[in-house]
Amino acid sequence: MATQTVSKGWKLTARILSVIMIIGFLYYFVTNEFTRLENMSIETGPIYFMIFSVFIGFIVSWFFEMIGGLVLVVGGFALGVYAFLSTGGDDAMTAVIYTVPFVVPGFLFLVSWFRRS
Repeated sequence: MATQTVSKGWKLTARILSVIMIIGFLYYFVTNEFTRLENMSIETGPIYFMIFSVFIGFIVSWFFEMIGGLVLVVGGFALGVYAFLSTGGDDAMTAVIYTVPFVVPGFLFLVSWFRRS
C-alpha cells in the first residue's frame, strides 16, 4: 500500500512538473524562436521535428510512464545536443533551455514507473 502511494506521488510530481515545464518552454519558444518558423530551412527542420516528437512523449508519458519517459529523456538530450551544435558550440545556455524541460519530467516518469514495478 505504501509503495503505491509513493509511486503515485512520483507520478503526480512528474505530471505537475511536465505541465509547468511545457508552459515555460512554450513561452520561451513563442517569444524567442517563433519568428524562425518563417525561415524554415534544412537546418531548422530537424529541431522542430524533435520538439514535436518530445511533445508527443509528454502525451504518451501520461498514460505509459516508461515509454513516454524514455522518449522525453532521449529526445531532450538529442534536442539539447542539436541546439548546442547549431549555435556553433558558443551558447551552452541554449542547450540547457532545450534539454531541461524535457529530461527532468522524463526522469520523474521513469522513477514513477520503476517504483511501481
